[in-house]
Amino acid sequence: MKTKKKHVVVLGGGLAGLSAGYELVKAGHRVTIVEKENAVGGLARTIEKNGFRFDTGPHRWYTKNDMVNNWMLKLLGKEVIKVPRLTRIYFDNIFFEYPIKVKSTLAGMGLARTILAVVDYIVIWLIGKFHKTTPLSLEEGYIQKFGATLYKMFFKRYSEKLWGRPNTEISADWIGQRTRGFDIFTILKDLLFKQNKIVSFVDEFSYPENGIGRIAERLAESIKQGGGKILLKSEVAIVNNQKNRITSVIIRNKSGSQKISSDEFVSSIPLSDLVASLQPAATAEIMSVNNKLNYRDELQVAVFVKKTKITPDTWIYVHSLEIPFVRMMEMDNWSKKLSPKGTTTLVFEIACNIGDQYWQMSDKELIILVTDSFIHEFKVLKQTDVLGGMVHRMPKEYPVYHIGYKEDLDVLKQFLSKYTNLQIVGRNGTFRYNNMDHSIEMGLYAAWNIIENERKFDIESVNIEREYLEEKQLNTKQFELPEDQQVEDTQQ
Repeated sequence: MKTKKKHVVVLGGGLAGLSAGYELVKAGHRVTIVEKENAVGGLARTIEKNGFRFDTGPHRWYTKNDMVNNWMLKLLGKEVIKVPRLTRIYFDNIFFEYPIKVKSTLAGMGLARTILAVVDYIVIWLIGKFHKTTPLSLEEGYIQKFGATLYKMFFKRYSEKLWGRPNTEISADWIGQRTRGFDIFTILKDLLFKQNKIVSFVDEFSYPENGIGRIAERLAESIKQGGGKILLKSEVAIVNNQKNRITSVIIRNKSGSQKISSDEFVSSIPLSDLVASLQPAATAEIMSVNNKLNYRDELQVAVFVKKTKITPDTWIYVHSLEIPFVRMMEMDNWSKKLSPKGTTTLVFEIACNIGDQYWQMSDKELIILVTDSFIHEFKVLKQTDVLGGMVHRMPKEYPVYHIGYKEDLDVLKQFLSKYTNLQIVGRNGTFRYNNMDHSIEMGLYAAWNIIENERKFDIESVNIEREYLEEKQLNTKQFELPEDQQVEDTQQ
């Protein structure tokens, strides 16, 4: 039986929170979304400056879930275009295609390293046949999947640059969420046996022609049109609770403090922030576990250039430790509508921690740093081509999977489950490395649970399957939506 109309407070205005708010408003519920930044979108924003629109990192739309895909297509309609994908790894002055392709990889590695890679993988594979072990660390996981040679070439340096710590300190679970079922045998199978039943997003992906932020912008527009409220520049300070229920939140903004009471709460703010804000506070034991959760922060440095097609890539992974950025993308390779004619935006991502050397640099220093580094290393741009730039600072871009994080996470989630009117969603909200479609799916499930007045939809089931991330099986059974929530595929 469906519930009477309720007031729902959504903590966080990223895609998970917005998708929940969108569905709830459509169903007639009263919604208030609290967002600490000056715009919605969370980790998937499109920022505009001086006529340039650029994304906060490469966010391509791809999902194996037809329900979620149809939902997005109905939301954006004709705004969605298809973008050819070319992603490469820049390693020791050589470009390799990614995902790894046999032909280009062998050409770049040379005969000696190729033979060594095959031999050491065969050794690892044989050992695994007779003595199978479950990898604990990122290093162990990559070696088990690819062998030591490919690990050192394609994964070791980049991963340690990304996380800012040795791969021995990161859980192997991160590999499971980023390279499901992807190993040397997958690569060879793709080369030797082209299967009609597999559709891969390697070649192209869907994308809103005015930037990935259009998903969040469109959701926010609909929420407001439906009577929902979105409070920007408002940070959650205290989450009041009593008798296993959340009763209200206290938010802070430039106007001061405000208390908001509600019937239901959906939280997509970082899990550790949610636990830390509870009042009465969690026990010392819970707080001790909560303090183990860490995140990796990021600086996104946009450089505006009076030139187009500087590279053929949508994005490039950069392994060299001497180059400050871990990844870069070129916006005119995504959509021609993002930049004034004859120009483009290069977006450089610097993985860092709040308070470290990079984070403390001024915007001007960061723009000079990445521009000089790119010009010197790639030699496809001149200083006179640069029109300007800006820096977007993104705290808590990535949850860090420390060794033993899963057990710690289970403790925290079990503790939060006692609050009967609270649901947690999103990448940071659940401390799970979601893609956009996963976060949206979580938001939809949370909303439908409130609409149906029953916890029918398991948020924890999202993004835990062990299938290869970059493959989709055709003709899979479509997930059933709640009554009256069916969507139509608008893709032609």
